[in-house]
Amino acid sequence: MFVLKGIEQLEKAIAKAKKVRPRVEFDRFGRYRVSGSKGYYTVICRKDERGYKTVDCTCKGAERGLVCYHAASALSLHIGLARRQQTA
Repeated sequence: MFVLKGIEQLEKAIAKAKKVRPRVEFDRFGRYRVSGSKGYYTVICRKDERGYKTVDCTCKGAERGLVCYHAASALSLHIGLARRQQTA
């Protein structure tokens, strides 16, 4: 899991996501399935109890604290959906 602080921390993961182009499937708002090298991973985007925006992925890299391309890919969809909800 990581706390989303800004786009800078996502730059490498975004670049890899653009190269790999994983499939992102919507489960429900804040929960997504993203294709990866070992199948699908679950990515959860939410605010924690302190109000910090957090992203969690079930891949091995994320378990070690890395910002993975699965999270960057799901976050892209999540942000788009959140903006759409705000304007509705």
